[in-house]
Amino acid sequence: MSRYSMFAVLPCLVFASIVPAQGDEHTQPLLKRLAGVWDVEEGVNQGEEIPEDELEGTIMKIEKNMIITYDREKREVYRALFTVDETKKPVQIDMTTEMKGMPPMKSLGIIQMEEGDEFELCYALPGADRPKEFQSPKGSKVMLFEAERED
Repeated sequence: MSRYSMFAVLPCLVFASIVPAQGDEHTQPLLKRLAGVWDVEEGVNQGEEIPEDELEGTIMKIEKNMIITYDREKREVYRALFTVDETKKPVQIDMTTEMKGMPPMKSLGIIQMEEGDEFELCYALPGADRPKEFQSPKGSKVMLFEAERED
């Protein structure tokens, strides 16, 4: 997969809008914790580890109900709206792309906050089933990313 393709998929996970269900106060704490700028530290693309030098400088910006991914040159490579369902274990995330020139595509995933200011995002490429575990096996259509809050 080319670097551009990988980043086009990354935003599908990362650049989504956060839209809580009406009146569902259970999503507020996670949404509040996700707001901000995140450095993408590690990634696995369909079972293949993404080299650190390819991820270097990649950030995710999450604000209100949108997630946007930027490459090291600060070019927007992905944008998506998303919803989270904290009543599910692990927490489920649904992302829909909002990219100019691209049709909306939906990806289903799971997300978890880690110790400190880190989170893991694991999602299936559009059309594939939601992952059940934070893994991206070889040959799967699953992406896995770890991000740390920017200082």
